[in-house]
This record gives sequence, structure tokens and C-alpha cells, in this order.
Amino acid sequence: MFQWLESFPFGFDRNNRSTWNENHLPTHIKGGMYHGYRVQHENFVWEARTEAGVIEAFAKLWGTDKLLVSFDGINITLPCGTALPQTQPWPHIDQSPLREGMQCVQGILNFAPNGPQDGGLLVMKGSTKLMPAFFRTHSGTIGRETWGPSDWFGFDESEVKWFEERGCEIHKVNAEAGDLILWDSRTMHFNCVPSSQNLRALVCEFSTPV
Repeated sequence: MFQWLESFPFGFDRNNRSTWNENHLPTHIKGGMYHGYRVQHENFVWEARTEAGVIEAFAKLWGTDKLLVSFDGINITLPCGTALPQTQPWPHIDQSPLREGMQCVQGILNFAPNGPQDGGLLVMKGSTKLMPAFFRTHSGTIGRETWGPSDWFGFDESEVKWFEERGCEIHKVNAEAGDLILWDSRTMHFNCVPSSQNLRALVCEFSTPV
């Protein structure tokens, strides 16, 4: 992944931390999410996408090896103190409330370990089962400014509190390099940036039945 960042004409150098800032990086969002620059078709992304263990996990999940794969992005979040803007929590789901049942399972393949202070994925435990009740009792939220043509819905602080009042809690997922993390797209989730000196690096993995 460092080699990919170094391929841009912005002067990023993995061995020179003075270049670990916005001026030396390609455009990204949320602390290190890259979806442009045809990154989906870089060799290292295809190698992760076609890893036997990744394919087997999705085949077992869906009960078929006839799968469509998403051309999604990567995340390279540099350590704390590298002059990158801090991001605010952005709890969301990636499945329309108008779609019933489990339609998509998202995944990330870790390229670096994520301990408690290393940044990573946060999920709202218990939120999946409560989503139908939330949208049934919050009909005014459907169609508001966070809703677009894609399967994405963002929650504000009061809506997050609604879930917490019903026993849900934010859980930080800690994982090792090489771990594949999967979650239902109806689960409220977001990411956090490192407060340590460790890097966060991953490839997003999504596969659904044909």
C-alpha cells in the first residue's frame, strides 16, 4: 500500500514522516478511505479479493460459490500525530430501510493489526435487530438530507441515543493482520482513526450471490 501512495506525484515517502500529511497524499475521506484512482484494480487489491480464505468465507455465508464481487476501496490511515485532520464519528448503515432482510454483508481484510488505540471499525452491538423498529417509529427521517440514491443512511446524535437507550452499545473491533471482519450492512457502524503510532491498513471486501 505504501508503494501505491508513493506512485503519486505528491512526494509521499514511507521512510520520511515529514511527508505523512495532506499535501503529499491523494484525495481521500474519513481519515484514509480511498475510492478513486482505479485503486479497485490494483494488483494488491485483486490479490486480496481472490484470496482463497476470503472467497470461502463469503461462499459459506451465502451457501453458494456463485458470487458477485464489489469493486470497493481501501483504507490507509496514518498514525496519530501525522498532521492529518481528525474525523468525527459518522454512524451509518449501508442498506436502505426499504430493503427487507439481510441483503449485503460487508467485509474488511486487515493488512495491519488493530488494537484498542489503533483505529478501526466500531459497530453498534444490537442495532441490526432494532432497525425495522427505528424506521417504523422515525418515518420522518426517511428521505432527509443524508439519504441519497445509494444504500446509505446516516444517524445523528439523538438517533444514536435511541439505540443506546434500548441496550445497544458501541463496540470497537480489534483484529490482527490477515483477519477478515464481516458485518451485516444493517448494523450501525463507523470508523475511528488511530490515537497510537500504529498504521491502519485494509482492503474492503463485499461479495453477494449472483
